[in-house]
Amino acid sequence: MPDSSPVKRTPQGKARAKAVIDFIERLTVPSGTGQGRPFKLDAFQKLFIRAIYEPHIGANRAVRRAILSIARKNGKTALIAAIVLAHLVGPEAIVHGEIYSAANDRDQAGIVFKFARQIVDLEPELAAEIEVIPSTKTMIGRRTGSVYRAVSAEAGTKHGYLPSLVIYDELAQAKNRELYDVLDTSFGARQEPLFIIISTQSNDPEHVLSKLIDDGLSGVDPSIVCHLYAADEDCDLDDESQWEKANPALGKFRDREDLATAIRKAQRMPAEEPKVRNLFLNQRVAPVASLISRAEWMACNDDAALQDGEEVYLALDLSSVVDLTALLVGSVSDPCRIAPYFWKPREHLNEHSNRDFGASSRRYQEWAEAGHLLISPGRTIDPEAIALFIAGLTQRYRVKGLAYDRWRINDLLREFDRIGLQAYQDGDKGDGLRLVPWGQGFKDMGPAIDAVELAIIERKLLHPNNPILNWNMANAVATMDPAGNRKLDKDKARFRIDGAVALAMLLGLRSRDRTTTKPVDIEALIG
Repeated sequence: MPDSSPVKRTPQGKARAKAVIDFIERLTVPSGTGQGRPFKLDAFQKLFIRAIYEPHIGANRAVRRAILSIARKNGKTALIAAIVLAHLVGPEAIVHGEIYSAANDRDQAGIVFKFARQIVDLEPELAAEIEVIPSTKTMIGRRTGSVYRAVSAEAGTKHGYLPSLVIYDELAQAKNRELYDVLDTSFGARQEPLFIIISTQSNDPEHVLSKLIDDGLSGVDPSIVCHLYAADEDCDLDDESQWEKANPALGKFRDREDLATAIRKAQRMPAEEPKVRNLFLNQRVAPVASLISRAEWMACNDDAALQDGEEVYLALDLSSVVDLTALLVGSVSDPCRIAPYFWKPREHLNEHSNRDFGASSRRYQEWAEAGHLLISPGRTIDPEAIALFIAGLTQRYRVKGLAYDRWRINDLLREFDRIGLQAYQDGDKGDGLRLVPWGQGFKDMGPAIDAVELAIIERKLLHPNNPILNWNMANAVATMDPAGNRKLDKDKARFRIDGAVALAMLLGLRSRDRTTTKPVDIEALIG
């Protein structure tokens, strides 16, 4: 069947890609491996360049965004600098082009500029064509009037730019998406805009880079290219075939012994392992080991919904009056289908987005707009709103029990009394909602964490891919006492873990009830 897509790898595109490759390979390596010799692009670098410049729609390049995600020390700085020069004075140069290499801080921005300047200094032909202004990390192409500048998130406003090319170095390390968004929305009327990102992966599944990689790998948009080099998430550290997956330059300009040394250190010192997996194996893992790996958690993603009238458990992690409150609903039957609910005070959305995700972030506002986050009016979370919501759940489902952290629970109990919701403490006799206090120490949380792990590993948990719960689970870190019991540690977690706490309480209560109410097999007892 003939290909009906307007995107083609045309002879014109192939000639463009070859011209870029030929230009780069005529440059001289200024420092590091291969210093003083011509650039020799590796196969993975040529593949990336061809993927960008070969596809065309008519006479124009089809690719508008390209992502190369690789482990550290695989030559990304050299590749960025070389592509910059190809657009400044090489085969991709246009009249009055604006080229930016973006980084998260001034020092990082200066590295790419310094490398590009060293290349220019080694090539008399380039030096004659380019004016270098070190004070502003700027280069100007004399023939075309094109400008290259290294910019960072620290350098004030970027509004007013009209880039033809942006290359973002290590987007994974960006504390917020302000610089990315400003550059991404500034291409304007450029005929062939191009945004290239070269970075290790972020450990945050909600980070802008994680979203871009996931979107790029989907293959839905032919204007996006994404090449991801990463080890399998559950691989052994000493599996050298996995090293090569994340380090395509291994044994060439990526030193094998340097990587092996880092791996051996991580094997001796478990605290080093998450960092090594993220930076050197390019895995999407947090610098501190999460309770549950992302691969295991996402394998339980399912949209199976709870049904009105079925038996469920509830678990509530009340926040301080200004922070995130989490309530989870989970089915009694297997697999446990859960529905998460979260609250934040309206007047703290902006402040807490900046606090938790970096300056100018709108993460909590975006979650609220998407329906993932419920908003409590004012500056505090109103316990009445939580009480009324729980009362509604008791009308919708047959609730077997509500597990709760004792923190601030008296405020909620007063609201139960005020709205007329009958409730009683576990162990007492009473009618209405059974309330089960759940300690946050090793005694209660140890079995609860075991229940979470077992449900996920055995795929007996189904979650609806709620981004807040996903974020909380990625942040969850457990500590262990000398006896091997575990609890969730909010102090060691980088960000909020309220949803993970609620999930542990819910599955812990569910497991405890099953153990205490398990029917006795009389025939087995009497033999």
